[in-house]
Order: sequence, then structure tokens, then C-alpha cells
Amino acid sequence: SSGINAEYGDEYRVDIGGAHVAMMSSIAFEGATQRNKPELKPGNVVYARVIAANKDVEPELACVNKKGKANGLQVLEGGHIVQCSLGLCRKLRQHKSPLTNPLFNYFKSFELCVGLNGRVWVRADTVKHTVAISIYLKQCEYMSGADAVGMLRQTVKALG
Repeated sequence: SSGINAEYGDEYRVDIGGAHVAMMSSIAFEGATQRNKPELKPGNVVYARVIAANKDVEPELACVNKKGKANGLQVLEGGHIVQCSLGLCRKLRQHKSPLTNPLFNYFKSFELCVGLNGRVWVRADTVKHTVAISIYLKQCEYMSGADAVGMLRQTVKALG
């Protein structure tokens, strides 16, 4: 998950949390053409992949895979960004992660997009649930799994 910083003609500058901002073409989306492309503004969040990285040029992003399909890469609407360690992001990306399983006990509907840049985008059916999940993810950074689940229970109870 990365945030749009600025628009320059047909390109966007995107904060990916690295030493340099990345560049993304306005047509780096599935089905996008010069006439039909998404209208992004500073502050929008994209779930993208790095398609080029070199020490001499800024990284380049795209919201399509090598076959030109979005495959989950997209502009993310609403939600909240949580800054995490790369280690926590790797744990969250595991299939049936023990960190995400407890969330299903408390929330009917939520989405997580976990980037390998230390950012996690969270969106749930209510703002309170989004806040509770965000707090839980931050707690996972510093607590054992059982302690974090206990904190999740308390947070859900406190938020009503």
C-alpha cells in the first residue's frame, strides 16, 4: 500500500516508504488507456507492485501483473493505513496467519492489504471496526499473540 504524493502530467509520484518516491504511469492499470484512466489525487492509496527498481532511477510501480491483469492490485478506497515492521507484514501475509485468524471472531467483514513496504491498509464495515483492527495490528508488533487477542477483545468491548 502506497500513497499518491503528486501528479505530473501522465505520471504520479508515490510514497512507498523508501529512500525515494516511486513513479507510476496513469495507464499502469488494467484496461487503462490515454482516454480511459483512473483519476488519482494526492492522498489516494494504491496497492501496486514494483516493476522496475535500479539504484540510478526512481522505482516504477504498476497496478497490473506481468500478464496485464489487476489481480487485486488497485486503488484502495476509504480505510486506514497502519505502519508496521517488515517482519509483521510477512507474518500477516502468511496463508491462514495466526495473527489474522482472531479477527474473524469479532468482525463479519473486513479487508487487509498487506504491503512488503511496512504498510497495511485496513477497511472494515464501520469506522469503529477499522480502528479496532488497526489498534490490534499495532499491538501485534509488541505483544504475544495471546496478549494481542486479549487487547483486541478489550478494544472491541470499549468501542461498543
